[in-house]
Amino acid sequence: MSKVFAISYSNFGYLLTDLIYQIEIKKLEDYDYGLYEDILTADEIVIKRRFLANLPSVFGDENTQEVQAEPELPPDVTRFLMTYKGTEVVVIGSHDFELLFKDKATDDKGFIETDSSVVEGKSQDLENLAEDVVLLASNGIDLNTVSL
Repeated sequence: MSKVFAISYSNFGYLLTDLIYQIEIKKLEDYDYGLYEDILTADEIVIKRRFLANLPSVFGDENTQEVQAEPELPPDVTRFLMTYKGTEVVVIGSHDFELLFKDKATDDKGFIETDSSVVEGKSQDLENLAEDVVLLASNGIDLNTVSL
């Protein structure tokens, strides 16, 4: 298996609010549609949050009852990606994290390096993590803008 860093959901939230992130918003060129990526970097942490340009619908779907915060991404695109020291990060519910790593010490940012098989199926919902990034780490910048 491969190595990953694990962090509890509570420590993830702390990092989002405690660190000042450098923010870049760029268009991903490998796609035929308006796919953009927020890239937040601080202290060897890189968070990428992908989103579609909010274009008006030609079908006039303002009459629908369902309101979504963001348009759904195609199935081949992951909304939220995070790395620490160049290695993938898995954000785990705080209770599960405590159960899995009760005998191990975290580093100063709350990360533990582990094998991916240990945390398989324990990851928090990526859509919710992406929303947390927008709410907690934006430093007052609209992360849904396509022109920065």
